[in-house]
Amino acid sequence: MYAWNIERERSGLENALRNEHLDFSAAFMVVQDLHQLIQANPAMIRPMTISALKNVLEDSKHTSQTQSFFLYREAADALASILVLCVDEPLSKQSISSLKHVVNTGSGMQQRAATEAMGSLPLQICGPRIPDDRSEKIPYVKWDDILKLNNIAICNPPVIRGRSLVASINNSSEILVVKLAVTESALELIKKEAEWMHYLSSYSDSFPVRFKIPHPIQINGSYLFRLRTLPVRPPEGSDINPKYNYAIGYIAHKDYFTYPNDHRKARQLSEDKFREVILRNSWLFGKLTSLGIVHSAPIPLFHNRMQRNRREDRGVYEWHHGGRLDRWLHSCRYPNFGITGIRDFEHFISYRGSSRDLYRHIGKQILSLALVTGSYFRNFEADKFGFDEHGKPVDVRYLFDKSFLKELLQGIFQEYYNGFVEDKFCGDIPFNVEQLSARMIEEMGVDRNMEEILRAADQAEMTEMEFREFLAQRGCSEEEIEDYKKDVNDITIQTGPHLGGFNQRISVPELIQCIGAVSAYCIGGGYLAKKG
Repeated sequence: MYAWNIERERSGLENALRNEHLDFSAAFMVVQDLHQLIQANPAMIRPMTISALKNVLEDSKHTSQTQSFFLYREAADALASILVLCVDEPLSKQSISSLKHVVNTGSGMQQRAATEAMGSLPLQICGPRIPDDRSEKIPYVKWDDILKLNNIAICNPPVIRGRSLVASINNSSEILVVKLAVTESALELIKKEAEWMHYLSSYSDSFPVRFKIPHPIQINGSYLFRLRTLPVRPPEGSDINPKYNYAIGYIAHKDYFTYPNDHRKARQLSEDKFREVILRNSWLFGKLTSLGIVHSAPIPLFHNRMQRNRREDRGVYEWHHGGRLDRWLHSCRYPNFGITGIRDFEHFISYRGSSRDLYRHIGKQILSLALVTGSYFRNFEADKFGFDEHGKPVDVRYLFDKSFLKELLQGIFQEYYNGFVEDKFCGDIPFNVEQLSARMIEEMGVDRNMEEILRAADQAEMTEMEFREFLAQRGCSEEEIEDYKKDVNDITIQTGPHLGGFNQRISVPELIQCIGAVSAYCIGGGYLAKKG
């Protein structure tokens, strides 16, 4: 009798969803009830159950509703529940096929709901526990002490690269790097970076592709140390604070600071070399993420970096919201991956969270790889950006090779998927590479969005000197700076190119749709591989 009632309830809910006159609120309630029934009684699922949910997810009649996403998310989550709970293989295949179809062909909230549902399939990924450096005392040393204690002979005095002191080692293809903590908050990060280097260096031979992992050095058993004085003077405008000279040291390959998309003519890679580097790093990001070793910042991505001291989210870009992307070319200038593989280990986290959060980390990595790929073409003429002498947006679309861009975008997905799922991707890629490449060239090749607004509220967070330096660094003349009165009015300045206007959506929504689809397929592929 109980089973008969369940069947009757299921059939009634499915029939209700076929009613063309069902309004939005009623449709949401029916889908919610059906989802709850699926979770409580997975044995009662039938092919018609899946078809009814798929129809809801594909039906566009509710897209104009403000809350339409919640209806589509409920339907997509119900299909995902069927995949997880159902022991009948044909029904599992039908449910994942339904989700993939919407991921591949849908748009807007329907496609987002399907990608997030696939991206939430439960993966048991548990990152490693990294042993802490438990040294109680931080050594206080001279530069020469670092060399003597580690038996290092260098060719020349060190040079400053960013916040690191770098020196070539005699008769070697390696360099000594001493990385400084520019703030107190960075101290724990660089310590963690050395611990990650130590952990990963013992696994370096297990990667089938080139990945040159630096070896951290120790001073009196401690990764962290403090320099008495810097051996060279930091340049003007450097982040390095000579009075706050805590550091770590490591030995790296001489190519460690060679970037795939270098803006300097003499350092630019050929197409063949760039292809090899970007695809190899795509595989590495995927492989490490599958091990629960997640790089959280392949490049710095912001929705609005100007407001990072005032906003709760620190202005960090959340790609799944599809907002405007701040200063995309600037973000790509020094990516945390290159010829030697992935770098800047301070951004590694040992992942132990939900699949939905992992889906977002994957998306950030894929987005970073795609943006760096776009910047590779732009950097052939890196001095051309902004507005020309006639006040028109610079148009450098001619720098982009569309067929090569298409090949790279497809390869990034396939290599990342291969690294993450540990299997070759078969079938059609889940995005329109022809459309995506065309739209990336259109928006990345023409600098239409250059404006940034410095809100009066953000000005209030600055000292007078910081305010003036901020404007000067962004190209304002002394005369212009004198005319601006701090904390009075919002100030519009040119800081782009950005992807999207200030406080608007990203100008390449096709890229966000692609990122969602690719991330969903990686999580989905990983789940199906482990489920068998």
